[in-house]
Amino acid sequence: MTEQPLIPADKKRAAHEMRGIVCPSCGCKHFSVIYARPTREGHIRRRRECRNCGRRITTYEHSIG
Repeated sequence: MTEQPLIPADKKRAAHEMRGIVCPSCGCKHFSVIYARPTREGHIRRRRECRNCGRRITTYEHSIG
């Protein structure tokens, strides 16, 4: 029987916890969408604001396929 290496609890994360947007200022994962607009290339541009610190970031969504 082989021993499994011990992984600290803070390093164990499920795959769904690794995804998503994280605020570069405070590390919060909760955002409000201020506005969303289509781009010329057919993508979606969203302006988001962190609910914790108020920092604004822009995300671009690309269609798959």
